Amino acid sequence: MNRKFITYCILFFIPILIGYYLIETVTLNLPSRFKINQSLIKNNKDSFETLILGSSQMKDAVNPEWLDSPTISLASSSQHHDSDFKLMKTLVPTFKNLKTVVLEVSYSHFELPHNGSNFWKNPLYLKYYNVNAFNRSIRLNDRLIYLKNPSLYSKLILSNYLLKSNKDSLNKKAFYINNYEGVFSRVNYNEAKISTISLFKINTIEDLRIYKTNKELFFEILEYLDDKNIQVIICTVPMYKEYLHKRNPSILLRRDSVLSMANKKYPSIEFVEKEEDTINFEVHDFINHNHLNPDGAKKFTESLNTILNQNE
Repeated sequence: MNRKFITYCILFFIPILIGYYLIETVTLNLPSRFKINQSLIKNNKDSFETLILGSSQMKDAVNPEWLDSPTISLASSSQHHDSDFKLMKTLVPTFKNLKTVVLEVSYSHFELPHNGSNFWKNPLYLKYYNVNAFNRSIRLNDRLIYLKNPSLYSKLILSNYLLKSNKDSLNKKAFYINNYEGVFSRVNYNEAKISTISLFKINTIEDLRIYKTNKELFFEILEYLDDKNIQVIICTVPMYKEYLHKRNPSILLRRDSVLSMANKKYPSIEFVEKEEDTINFEVHDFINHNHLNPDGAKKFTESLNTILNQNE
């Protein structure tokens, strides 16, 4: 009886394991900034002078190929300061020629919760960067990618392999060079139509508990980089005018007060403050209300490049 039961279990689970192995393999073969960055780190870690961190807003705002300084961008969608810090603490000591770290501080950065130990990108950090972001010992399944976000990866597999509708193109520095598709392009950058879009992603909910936690970690990051004599550049990325109008003034005031305190405590910090620059950044520079397209990224990268060159 027991032998039969064991046989049935084996026959039941083997196809499941094979099926998952195939899905995981297909997932790992998807186009990925993480894979490109893994190769860059392996082959160029001793040459990097600049490290860029942050969320999708920074990811879309800076093309490392347009910077004079040898640069790697590990900015990634939904990535918060706690994940930035984990990446820093593991990778910065291995980047022997590193001079500058570029950080993002968006309008509501200090009142959005950190990614934490269950962030769905933690297996990606581990697999491609060898960074343990779980806040615990590594487990056998921590390197499995598909399981952490099956709905997203299923959509990507569908669009890349079955529908062949994914037109994204990455350059050698892991920047999306044709990233124009979005709300603004779909209405042909018509500002009258854009002004009627009332629903877009923006945080207006105040949270002083989160603010306190995030502020403390931010200054811990600055102290860490100061101890290592690494130049810090803090960026506020351009936002479309409708986004600027929807910001919560109290959240904005607290963010700006933290930047002011950081500037006083660490006078060497440089700033690229473009959040409210509606003169140089216009509608054709945006994918949506808070992300630049490659045209906008060219302008923003030029501003960052100017600051980096001044520090040479």
